[in-house]
Amino acid sequence: MREYHFQATADTMEALRTLRGAWRGLATAEHELTIVLRDGRFVRVGLDTADVEGLFDAYRIRAEVVDDPGISGVPVEDFIDGNNDIVLFTGMSWSEPHGPVKADGISESSAMVFSGHPGQLSETAEVVCVTTDAFVVASSVGRGMLIRTGLRPGSLEVERNPEKVRAFLLERGYRDENEDAS
Repeated sequence: MREYHFQATADTMEALRTLRGAWRGLATAEHELTIVLRDGRFVRVGLDTADVEGLFDAYRIRAEVVDDPGISGVPVEDFIDGNNDIVLFTGMSWSEPHGPVKADGISESSAMVFSGHPGQLSETAEVVCVTTDAFVVASSVGRGMLIRTGLRPGSLEVERNPEKVRAFLLERGYRDENEDAS
């Protein structure tokens, strides 16, 4: 297996650390998200793309502190007090050989591409790219927000539904403290 890494940069991690502070607002679009902090800074979150061996594109989270983009955003009461936690998640994209099945428009040498988390990586993967595909912001009042690469290539998804955020965390290996340890 050939392995590549396309993970969050130091600049992205530093920009994400600023999200620990108090928020004033949030503005979302299909390809980016802008968080307005109470101290007057703005953090823009989007995606970077890498071409992996011409087989597939891999996406990673990108964040940067930007000058005033002229937006105020929708208030986000869950995060206005600050003291937020930020957790980054590792994802993977990989190619699998297409196999012996032939179909119209699919050559024998073509590959299928998958994305998921490290626990989902197939033993038959030929090329893998390790990415930073998501992060969760957890507020001091116990609310969470999941920001991740979307199903549509190049899109960013923002999830605030507590059940969906919890399901994501459990899938990625976080255990509920109230569950029985047996």
